[in-house]
Amino acid sequence: MRQTSPDLIILAQQDGLLIEGAGLLHSWQNATGEKYFLLGSVVGIRQTDGILSPPAMLKVETERLENPNRIPEVEGRFVLVKINQTDGCEVWTDQYGRIDLYWQVIEGGVILGTGLELLPVAQLGSPSNTVGVAHALTVYGSRPAKQHTLYQGVHRLGVNQGLKLANGQYELLTRAFKPVNVVPYEERELHRYTDLLLEAIRARASNDGNVVYLSSGWDSTSILACLVHLFGNRKIRAVIGRMQYADRSGVANQFELDRAQAVAEYFGVRLDIIELDYRQQQPVSATLGCLRGLFRSQQFSSLTGFNHWLLAEGTAKTANGDEVIFAGEMGDGAHNLGFSQFTTIFHPASQGFREYSDKMASYLFGPTFLGQLQQGAHEQDPVWQLFKQRSTNTKFDPLTQGKDAISQQILASFFLRAGRMPLYSLDNTPLLTPQGREYYAEESERIYLEDVASQVTPENIYSIYLQLYNSFHWQGATVATLEHTAAAHGLQCVLPFHDSAIIDFLSAMPESWGRGLDLNQTKYPLKWMLRNRIDYPNHLQVGAHAYISDINPNFTLLGEIVHASSFKFLFDEALQKAQFVEWLDGKFFDRTYIDMIIGSYLKGEELNGQCMKDLSVLATHSLIGVYGG
Repeated sequence: MRQTSPDLIILAQQDGLLIEGAGLLHSWQNATGEKYFLLGSVVGIRQTDGILSPPAMLKVETERLENPNRIPEVEGRFVLVKINQTDGCEVWTDQYGRIDLYWQVIEGGVILGTGLELLPVAQLGSPSNTVGVAHALTVYGSRPAKQHTLYQGVHRLGVNQGLKLANGQYELLTRAFKPVNVVPYEERELHRYTDLLLEAIRARASNDGNVVYLSSGWDSTSILACLVHLFGNRKIRAVIGRMQYADRSGVANQFELDRAQAVAEYFGVRLDIIELDYRQQQPVSATLGCLRGLFRSQQFSSLTGFNHWLLAEGTAKTANGDEVIFAGEMGDGAHNLGFSQFTTIFHPASQGFREYSDKMASYLFGPTFLGQLQQGAHEQDPVWQLFKQRSTNTKFDPLTQGKDAISQQILASFFLRAGRMPLYSLDNTPLLTPQGREYYAEESERIYLEDVASQVTPENIYSIYLQLYNSFHWQGATVATLEHTAAAHGLQCVLPFHDSAIIDFLSAMPESWGRGLDLNQTKYPLKWMLRNRIDYPNHLQVGAHAYISDINPNFTLLGEIVHASSFKFLFDEALQKAQFVEWLDGKFFDRTYIDMIIGSYLKGEELNGQCMKDLSVLATHSLIGVYGG
């Protein structure tokens, strides 16, 4: 099943099948002789009242895992292996595919592993996979979409997929996804949301202590509030990073630090500040040397991942036993499709206007506007007109014809484009040649969007977004690095907003609950909870949100890293070697454009806009490197 490793134990070996692993939670044999191995972590078993029973109950209720359609009843991040008596084995992951399974066909068989370093590609290399690389370079998240890798002939198991292996052959298995319609929620649902979030946090908490990766935003501070509400403040602490990327800008997140400190003081918890200092080359080079193996194995090429590594490293130095780290990622996407950070339209005098602009952006991907697209009436929509007027240099595709085709087009706009606007064209993506854009779009839509597009209605569009997120942003290198970097330091990081009951609730949450042009705030049920059910310092959520960009829209964190931090020296060196760029297929990637922006950067020019974003992803991928490159 995978290559032998001295760090792992042999779980089963028979008839050409070898299974090795670490983190075995449970193994059993049922009445028909089938053997099962469960590896990873389990939060609990979902009961009909929403409560998560202890993980130990799995040793009694194993039938839930023996039926692939019942695996979603078990909350966790795990791999399940089933060995049949007569026809090989099956491999499944949890309902959201929180653990990645990579697989590669070899002569006479198939090798699977939870990291690319366990597959032959790590020793032999491989030509680039155009679709996987194109997605990693052009869509926020800097990682291929779920079923892809950077390499030809190397695959990942998708969400709701299993793999059956028998006689040296493989078969992909699929568990059906059934979208749900929005429900006209009433006030009692606000209380239900609160109960579900408290349960998601309670079930993931540790008796040894709990750490919150704290920012100044609603998600992480709400987790802190819930932990204190549930357990008191004695075994709770918080950590935050101080961003000093360049001498010229100083501390880039002082607003965030000040608010986080005030929140920590309000709850009476310790706040540890970890330095995210990229001004000196030697410490950054040392960090790169530590994380490069993990990042290459998991296809992480995100600068955010460097921050996550340093946060985990700093947290581990002061860890107390089996503490659990809580992170608030996914809250933005689950509640408001990612539009909830006051960044859609800048206004120097009104935080309220900036929040409402976020709501307008999420409205454009919601059921009302989808209905207008299907009716061909979208050009008369005032919000659409406003956003298009503000995007005078942006190219938009013409609206296609037919309900299913329009649904597929809106899903492609959301998940396969960098622009985060309906009908945003791939012609805005200069990294790809015309042939590259066409191939990337056709293949990605065929694999991820075609089938589900036929199920889309205005009533179930939120449910489909939240399901597809698991194949795109939520498995990307700005989110998945949280769990991996924590594990690399002997810690566990949990993401309570990815709890299946929370996702189910938000999948059916109506547009009027802060997602559309109503007057409810973004993250409406969360903020209601913090006003009505949980003690929370709402008076502190005023003023600049986090970064210098909150008062100076021309400032970017990315610009400081690319042009004025010690990464500049590392990027120059990696780009001059050109190993990653030479690995790209010139039929699909525009080498003239790539050589132009790299040449300008190496001459010391400060790039901005799209050129800077493209340069940064090329530089970061060059820094992490690829197998065989």
